[in-house]
Amino acid sequence: MTPGAAHTISRLSFFKGILLMLFVFVAYLPVRSQADAKSPFYSTGIMDVPVYSDLKTALKDPEKVYKCQFLNTTFDPKLLPKITKLRSLQCLQISSNGITELPLEFTGFRGLLFFSSSKNELLSLPKEFAALQNLLYVELNDTKLRSLPSTFPELDRLHSLQIQNCKADTFRLPINMGELSALEELVLFHVSIDSLPVSFGNMKKLKSVYIAGTRLKVIPSSIGSLVHLQSLVLDDCQLTQLPKSLFKLKNLWYLSLKNNHIAHISDYICYLSNLAELDLSGNPISEQERAILHALLPGCKIIFN
Repeated sequence: MTPGAAHTISRLSFFKGILLMLFVFVAYLPVRSQADAKSPFYSTGIMDVPVYSDLKTALKDPEKVYKCQFLNTTFDPKLLPKITKLRSLQCLQISSNGITELPLEFTGFRGLLFFSSSKNELLSLPKEFAALQNLLYVELNDTKLRSLPSTFPELDRLHSLQIQNCKADTFRLPINMGELSALEELVLFHVSIDSLPVSFGNMKKLKSVYIAGTRLKVIPSSIGSLVHLQSLVLDDCQLTQLPKSLFKLKNLWYLSLKNNHIAHISDYICYLSNLAELDLSGNPISEQERAILHALLPGCKIIFN
């Protein structure tokens, strides 16, 4: 082997070693989960900014703090009053903080766009929560909320509301819920709610409604006013029938009614001309009824099992 060839092999071995080290380094970098990547926490407001997980650190330069995640940590009572200095805060996510009430200091973030609380057994939200007038996204998971404050619908810029795994034995939405005129997405998952307010139909910008694992028995006829609704999920509820007004939803392309007590669906379902998929799994639908539905919805995928 010539000296030149040996030198070339040595260089190749060196670069292979570097590449191997880089591969190992990248493989062990913290990876944001796919679920996290899809969270509005990351895509809302100013992107690619530091995410602060320690309040003391955030308070060192509060004007430059846009996103905070306070997870698995208790709030220092000496530092908590100073949190209002985070005047630029746009996204706030809290989890497992051992609180049953939301600190009033949190209602002072006038530029807040995203708020999420999980694994905090909140018993109520303060009426001052409505002061967060710029909120676009609210997620309330693993709480003990029995209701939302009557002032909540004053959040007239809110695009998405998600309430999941509420541990209270009953839950009610405000009767003036329809004042959330900008709402496009509503999620109620494992929430002990048995009715929706009549004003539900006033949220005319709703595109997606996901209600599952509830005690809901009746859908208000006002649902027929949700002219922009595209996806409607009413799974694992206690429904026996659907209001005829639902069949006015011309833009509906997905309807899921899994695990209810529905034996018959009105022939008016044929007016859902854009319906692409209908899921009736877990309902007592007879063979005759299935044949009728196939005839009424020839271009629709219908799932019975």
